[in-house]
Amino acid sequence: MNKNQLRLAQAALSVVLLAAPAAWADSNVRLADAQKAYAEVDYENTRRLAKAALERGGNDRASTAELYLLWGTAAAALDQADEARTAFLYVLSINPDAKLERSLSPKIRAPYLEARGSMSRADGKAPLNLTLQRRQQELEVTLTDTSHLVARIGLATRAQQDAPFARQYLDAAPHQRVPTPQASELQFFLQALDRHRNVLFELGNQDDPERLALVGSGPRLTADAAHGPDVNRTPYYITAGAFAALGVAAGGIATAEYLRREDAARDWNGTGCEHPGMTREQQCGDVDTRRQRAESLAIGFAAGSGAMLLGGIVTLLLAPSSPSKASVAVDAGPGNMMLRLRATL
Repeated sequence: MNKNQLRLAQAALSVVLLAAPAAWADSNVRLADAQKAYAEVDYENTRRLAKAALERGGNDRASTAELYLLWGTAAAALDQADEARTAFLYVLSINPDAKLERSLSPKIRAPYLEARGSMSRADGKAPLNLTLQRRQQELEVTLTDTSHLVARIGLATRAQQDAPFARQYLDAAPHQRVPTPQASELQFFLQALDRHRNVLFELGNQDDPERLALVGSGPRLTADAAHGPDVNRTPYYITAGAFAALGVAAGGIATAEYLRREDAARDWNGTGCEHPGMTREQQCGDVDTRRQRAESLAIGFAAGSGAMLLGGIVTLLLAPSSPSKASVAVDAGPGNMMLRLRATL
């Protein structure tokens, strides 16, 4: 390789290494320009800059939410209520907990409140969500998009830690499946994108991907082998039964002591303790002592009964379930990611 070829190779490598940081920096500059215009109460320029930054695309989730918020606020201030409402729908899909400042005028807050009202759901589920789980020999991608804002889904996968991610774009369909790679574990990240490829939702990312355990591609297991060895649940049942028996016994004692307490209370309040010349305490002090003792025992045994019965219930809940087949699935919501082990009975 001559010197000119070496220089060209070095220049090409520099472009590759600097491309991603430059794009990220450019995105931040565009957001900063829109924020500056908003701080100067220049709503026309705020609207123009935010809209242009979004149409250019490639913004991460946080920048996308901020740009749509600036766009919606500026549009509302300029009496573009429909445009503002649409922008606020994007904001609330990205972050359902997003709120406007209360100091803003009703003209600005009205489209936001309309957008929030249109997204309210009785089941309490997030308006935008993505999950990935294994279904037999395929991966199933599930999209929840109540406002129909997602244009496509980005899926990146790799089977090895140091391997590059294989990227593909999927339609914004509620359910779709892709082939499962031949590996024991899959690293991946998912992105819900608008029509300009701005990130509206993400599950994992390139620097911190999610992981999904995969079943090997060997021969199909028989039913007994798949279920695994039987688990002895008898000790749990015996312990739970003992707790229950003790709880019932303690409840019976508590009832008996309560009845004794009631008898002593009737004696204490009766005419037998009201003779002239002596106080009720002098005449029936032993009755009051008996009443107080029975009351304390009734309360103590009642509490013990409840604790024993609760212990029996907890023991039953801790008992191993019947043999099952386990599969791993990933669930996530905005700001919340979790790898969940699901058992299919």
